[in-house]
Amino acid sequence: MTSQLEKIIMCPLCFKTMRSPIRQCETGHSMCGACIDDSPIKTCRQCHKPISSIRNYQLEQMIENMGKLKLGKAEGATAPCHFAEKGCKEMLTPAEKGPHEEECKHRKFLCEGRKFAKWKCEWFGTYRELERHFKEAHVNDVEYKTQKDVALNLRDDHRDVQIISFFNGAQYFWYKHMVDVSKEKVYWVFQYIGPQRQAKNYYYEFEISGGPIRKFKVTEICDNDVVKAEKLFKEERCVVLSFRAVRSYLNEEGKLPIKFRIMHVKKHNEPSS
Repeated sequence: MTSQLEKIIMCPLCFKTMRSPIRQCETGHSMCGACIDDSPIKTCRQCHKPISSIRNYQLEQMIENMGKLKLGKAEGATAPCHFAEKGCKEMLTPAEKGPHEEECKHRKFLCEGRKFAKWKCEWFGTYRELERHFKEAHVNDVEYKTQKDVALNLRDDHRDVQIISFFNGAQYFWYKHMVDVSKEKVYWVFQYIGPQRQAKNYYYEFEISGGPIRKFKVTEICDNDVVKAEKLFKEERCVVLSFRAVRSYLNEEGKLPIKFRIMHVKKHNEPSS
């Protein structure tokens, strides 16, 4: 695929190949419908005209046909990642290219607070800019080893997301927390920012203490940031407590004592620390 064609079919919001439904602004610029629905953006980034509900069916069909042509190529054929110019070194088969580019560390990132917690943040940047953005624009007080007392409001729905630097930026993780009043449950999850195959090299331990003896502890393998946190919450592949259980662990100040850490999975021949 030529670089010019890649630019034509690339969404100006997520910088990935556009996916159906594809919507247009009043001028005719196209973008992923999902990107628009997941954000507060109402005007086109290119011309600043209002975004309409009109779909670009011709472009949808063209991209679909291109995908079919890719699948018809020889299995051994490889091509560089779309973000090769940004530093990605991967050479990919047609079947690998789409999934990899969706999770490539060299892609552009929307503010995760906007995506997960619906914050009104228009930031858009690179992997290496994520930590600085969160520390400068949002409250960010968690590290890969954290122990603190958390104030929880169980009367209102709430979502929070923070970035965790693992060994001074060697890797990054999302800390995500949600209070769901309708289900009367509280959730926490930690997601690796990058490819899923690398995410499986990490796990997290999460502990809630109710005194010197009574404890609640969860150990879970990390998923990557492409996996929807809502999916992990629904499947309870995360930390999840009922409101009743949370209340039973509150300390004298009415706060929840939590402790967590992110760890690298040791290989069989790797010595224990």
